[in-house]
Amino acid sequence: MSVFDTLVDRIRNEADGPDPQGAVRAVLAEALEQAEVLCDATPADGPDEINLFEDGAVSIWRSRFQPDVIMPAHEHKVPVLIACYSGAETSFVYDRAGDGLRQTGTVTARAGEIMDLPGDAIHMVTAEGDRPSQAVHVYFGPLTTLDRALFDPDTGAALPFTMENFEALKLPRA
Repeated sequence: MSVFDTLVDRIRNEADGPDPQGAVRAVLAEALEQAEVLCDATPADGPDEINLFEDGAVSIWRSRFQPDVIMPAHEHKVPVLIACYSGAETSFVYDRAGDGLRQTGTVTARAGEIMDLPGDAIHMVTAEGDRPSQAVHVYFGPLTTLDRALFDPDTGAALPFTMENFEALKLPRA
C-alpha cells in the first residue's frame, strides 16, 4: 500500500465523523511531518492533477502547480483543505463584485502548511517561486459532479467549468 493510499484511507475515515474538517486537518498535519515521504512517492512527471478518491463526502486530489502558469479563476462550492508538501502554492482570492470579480487577497501555503478555502471562495492558483508546488487537496464534497464556474480574467463573467474552458483561460505568469 502506497503512502497516498494510506493517507486516502485515513482521510476517508475521518471525513465521516462529527468534525470532518478538524479531523482531516489533523491527518494532513501529521502527513506533512513526513513531507519527504510524500515527495518521494510523487512522480516527477505525469499529470499535474490526480484524483485519488471521490465519494459523496470527500474528494481527494494530489495537485502540482507550475510556476509559469496561473490557473483560471474558479469556484469549488465546497470547503477545501490544501496541504502543501513541496514548494509553495499561492491563491489569488476574489469576491463577486457586480458582474465581475474583485481581488480580496492572496494566500500562500508553503511546504508544511495547510491552507483553508471556504466553500464560496473563488481563486486563481499558481506555484510561488521558480519550482512547482505539490499538495494534497481535500474537498468536502463530490467535486467532479458539482456544477461549478470558471471566470473570465478580463470581464469576470462566469463560464461553465469545462476542461476546454479551463485550458483556454490559463494565463502565463510573467
